[in-house]
Amino acid sequence: MSTPMQERQPQVIGKASLPYALVGPAIVVALAIAVLPLLYALWLSFQDWYLLRNPQPVWGGLVNFQALLTDGALWRAFWRTWVWTLGTVAVEIALALPLALLLNRDTIVARTASALILLPWVMPFIVLGYGWRFLLDSEVGALHALLQVVGIAGNSSILNDPNLALAVITFIAGWKGMPFMVLALLAALKSIPDELYEAAAIDGASAWQRFRSITLPSIQNTMLIVGLVLGILAFYSFDLPWIMARGGPQDATTILGITMFKAVFTDLRPAYAAAISVVMLVILAGVSFCVLQLRRRE
Repeated sequence: MSTPMQERQPQVIGKASLPYALVGPAIVVALAIAVLPLLYALWLSFQDWYLLRNPQPVWGGLVNFQALLTDGALWRAFWRTWVWTLGTVAVEIALALPLALLLNRDTIVARTASALILLPWVMPFIVLGYGWRFLLDSEVGALHALLQVVGIAGNSSILNDPNLALAVITFIAGWKGMPFMVLALLAALKSIPDELYEAAAIDGASAWQRFRSITLPSIQNTMLIVGLVLGILAFYSFDLPWIMARGGPQDATTILGITMFKAVFTDLRPAYAAAISVVMLVILAGVSFCVLQLRRRE
C-alpha cells in the first residue's frame, strides 16, 4: 500500500520540469534562428561560389579569406567602419550624458522629455534616412539652407561631399542611438544614493568634484556595457549609410555592411560576403572579450 508521500512524488517531479517544458520550444526556435544561419555562413565562407560561373557552391578552402587580404577596397571599408563605429558611440555618449543629467531632476519637464526622447530610437530607419535627406537637400532642405548661411554647405548637399558625408551620417546615427544610452544612464543615476552627494556637499565639494568623484564612477560600467552593445550594432550597420548615400560619394560612406551587400547583389559572390561576415564576427568577439575583461579587472 502506497503512502501519501509516494503518491505525491510524481506530481512534484512534473511541476519541477514544467517550466523547462514551457521554455523549451522558445529556446529551440531561438537557437534555430541564431545558430543555424551562423553555421551556414561559416560553411559558405569556405566555398567557391561565383553565381555567373558556378550554379552551386563548390569547396574552395581558404580562397575567400586569401582574397580578403588582397582586397584594397575591403581594407578601406574596414578602417572606415571603425571610424563609423567609434564615432557613432562617441556621439551617443556626448549627447546622452548631459541629457541624462538634466532628466535626472524630478520635474514635470524632465518626465515629459523622458518620454519624448525615445522618438529617434523607435523611428524606422527608412523614415529617419529619407527625413534627413530631405532636410539636407540642396534645393528644398531647410537644414541645408541654414548650413549655407553659416558657411558649412555650398550649392550642393553636404551628403555629396566626400569629406563630410561620413561625418554627417555618423552624427545622425549617434543621434538615433542616443535615447537608449540616455535611458540606461538615467537608470544608473537613479541608483546613486543621495547621501553620497549630501556628504560630499558638507565636505565642501564643488558640483564638478561631485560629478567626477561620485557620478562618473557610478555610471561608467553602464556606459561601457551599453556603449559596447551600441558599438556592435553600429559595426554591423547597413541601413542608414545605404539609405542616405548608397555608400557614396566616391565610396566615402561604404562600410563593411554595404561591402557585403554589394558582394552578394552586385558582384554575385555570396561566399565572399559570408567570409567577410565571419571575419567581422571574430573581430567583434575579440573586442567584446577584451572590453569585458577590462571591466572585470576594474
